[in-house]
Amino acid sequence: MHTRFLKSVAAAVLLALTFPTGVAAEWHFTPTVGITFKADTSLLDLDQGTSKIHPDFGGSVALLGAGIFGVEGLIVWTPGFFTGNEVVVTKSHAVAMMGNVVLTTPRNWTEYGLRPFVSGGFGALHVSRTELVFPDTRTIPAFNIGGGAIGFLSKRTGIRFDLRYYNNFTQSEESCQIAIGRCHLRHMTLSAGVVIRR
Repeated sequence: MHTRFLKSVAAAVLLALTFPTGVAAEWHFTPTVGITFKADTSLLDLDQGTSKIHPDFGGSVALLGAGIFGVEGLIVWTPGFFTGNEVVVTKSHAVAMMGNVVLTTPRNWTEYGLRPFVSGGFGALHVSRTELVFPDTRTIPAFNIGGGAIGFLSKRTGIRFDLRYYNNFTQSEESCQIAIGRCHLRHMTLSAGVVIRR
């Protein structure tokens, strides 16, 4: 089921990103760094790692027109997501993979000022935890919503700021054997990156 879901998301994002657009459309390639925080999960967390703030790394590829609509694909990798004092969990990470619809202001309003945006969509949250007793790896269908602003310093380069919330879709207890109650996983990210415009 999860495999079919991920294939559907990937196909939708690919279709959106390759859909024919006018000459006014532009690509934004943005590597990012930030923090993952406010995490909450019913998955086993013996090290209490999700209660901590973790650095994250990622990137986004967006296609924006001169109007108010666009699309984007983004990925965020958070190393040590379940790792607290490293007594129980020796290695862990979380990965968010999303395809989003973007709503922003018309480009001619803010050519070299801050261009605010909001975006949201669907994808998956992948988590992995290495420990002696209860190792676990799983991928969960999820959604995200967030926003921020993009400001260009020149014709080709700028800066993007982004605040984002991630949450999984409702899962049955049977789908997460190593969990307390219904399976849930949610967190927030705050990131910044250099935008390369093409």
